[in-house]
Amino acid sequence: MAVVAASASASTPQGVAERRGIPAATFVEDVEAYLRQAGLDVNSALAFLQERLQQYKIVEMKLLAQQRDLQAKLPDIEKCLDIVAALQAKKALGEVL
Repeated sequence: MAVVAASASASTPQGVAERRGIPAATFVEDVEAYLRQAGLDVNSALAFLQERLQQYKIVEMKLLAQQRDLQAKLPDIEKCLDIVAALQAKKALGEVL
């Protein structure tokens, strides 16, 4: 049986480290061996994985909100860049600002 699970440690056995404080997920090929190695029973492992899933969902929501905010600022930034380009063109021509 195969299942995707999050690592309890800071990095996975494959050497993939945390990114932005988000623990990397590991692929578990043998669930029984994973439970023995972690010293967990099925219910506690499931609770741990559900908690980790909620953490991933929170991070996803924060990143989507940040993306939305940045995209909302994009028209203002483009407008400012156009103004700066126009001012630089006037300066190059020697016009009074």
